[in-house]
Amino acid sequence: MITNAHKPIMVNEILSFLNNDKKLSILDCTFGGGGHTLNFLDLGHRVTAIDEDLKAQEIAKELKTKFNKFHFYKINFKDLEKIDEDYLQNKFDFILLDLGFSSNQLEDIQIGISFKENSKLNMNYLNSGFTAYDIINNYTEEDLSRVFADYGEIKQSLKLAKFIVRKRKDKFINTNFELIEVLRDSGVNFRSKKIHFATQAFQALRIECNKELDNLNIFLEKIYNYLNKDGILAIISFHSLEDRIVKNYFKTNSFKKDNFKNQQNWGFEILTKKPITPNQIEIKDNPRSRSSKLRVGRFVN
Repeated sequence: MITNAHKPIMVNEILSFLNNDKKLSILDCTFGGGGHTLNFLDLGHRVTAIDEDLKAQEIAKELKTKFNKFHFYKINFKDLEKIDEDYLQNKFDFILLDLGFSSNQLEDIQIGISFKENSKLNMNYLNSGFTAYDIINNYTEEDLSRVFADYGEIKQSLKLAKFIVRKRKDKFINTNFELIEVLRDSGVNFRSKKIHFATQAFQALRIECNKELDNLNIFLEKIYNYLNKDGILAIISFHSLEDRIVKNYFKTNSFKKDNFKNQQNWGFEILTKKPITPNQIEIKDNPRSRSSKLRVGRFVN
């Protein structure tokens, strides 16, 4: 079930940063379909995994029956403090945050992340009740423009916002396909040579719905508290906004020659001068991996 349902990204690249001379305590912050966790467990490491997705919880139950070194918590990665303190007596040797989506989420028509399947406007995979429908049909022109500019990097964001506000006066925009038609008719020049023209707008709505960048920043503010000395932090991002945050985090908190750049008593030795990207074989086998970038740092304190 696990191996067929989801293809984890850059498995060999991630495993290359593990010290397999000893059994490690690993935290998988985005369990998803369980692909990365399964590889860690097969090597004999102890894995704690977290995820809010209900289907991820079902997969975790199955995995729990096969590995006694596996523990799962149904929480968001920004809420690490909710891990049971009695269980979390020690810190972690390796922490992975994969900011991509599992196949379960991408293919779930109830969530409606994909623009290839028609569904009610939702895009919220955290079950919070706040949806893309609320944004498209209720946000002001100014707020719509902000979302499309900040999270979709759409240059003509104000033009798009004005058009949406005008269209929704006649009829609420209810589904993914209805939104795609609005985007197509807006006259906005999307960057659509290599990607579907709706990609930027869908990305913007998804980020706003799920507070993705806010959650990433909250996670980064506290993650050093959960790393053992010389522990590894590995983060996979999938678009430039995420990657920029991760890159700046490592840069701001870098450690060089006994100096902590952030003026604190901890920092990271950056192990990836440039982000690692999947090879062509993986991209061909798993096209969803093509935009992924892996950045890794070693915790020093």
